[in-house]
Amino acid sequence: MKRSRPRKSPALAWKTLSERAWKTDMGGEQPEVLILMMSDAEFKKFHASEDAAKKFLDSLHFLKKKLINVVFCDVVPHKGDDEWFVIVTHTTHSTAAVIAWQIP
Repeated sequence: MKRSRPRKSPALAWKTLSERAWKTDMGGEQPEVLILMMSDAEFKKFHASEDAAKKFLDSLHFLKKKLINVVFCDVVPHKGDDEWFVIVTHTTHSTAAVIAWQIP
């Protein structure tokens, strides 16, 4: 079996976009990842619907392309009105895969 040469992995670096937002990007048309901190009120508006989430993320102008879909993969609430960590993976098909949990 012929061994292929390992692909060179992209040099990932986190950029601070604001006091509550960070991003890493694989370059070109490759995926990118955002980490956002949101208040409970912001998250409730964001999580209200796919359209609300798309509008919110597109309004930040952090992603390379406008979103076509948003998929909430895992949302873990905690009792109360604590802040949320939100991880958004922006795929090559302009889908945002969202994982979120409320900080206890």
